[in-house]
Amino acid sequence: MVNIIQVGEVMIDIGKRIKELRLEKSISARNLANTTGLDPSQISKIESGISKPSLDALERICKILDISIADFFKADSNENSREVRRLLDTTKFLSTDQLRLLNEFLNSFKN
Repeated sequence: MVNIIQVGEVMIDIGKRIKELRLEKSISARNLANTTGLDPSQISKIESGISKPSLDALERICKILDISIADFFKADSNENSREVRRLLDTTKFLSTDQLRLLNEFLNSFKN
């Protein structure tokens, strides 16, 4: 059982999202459990998709991860959007010719 919900056109795996944010903040699952008052096994079950967090638990988790509930569910915070942002950041340093070539290369994938 995976905790996937649809937000607009984006599917969000709640457990995976929690784990990604936790790892980005270098917080261990045990530390997250201790600081939220949840059992470590509950964090493990949530992250692996075995159980769903209650709204109260999700609020506590988000507080420790320093993210609002709204931002947790934002479509631009999914994995693909993160990759797109990285790519866009990289393009800032490309010349006009490099951008044109990159655009041609990317357009070749449409066919």
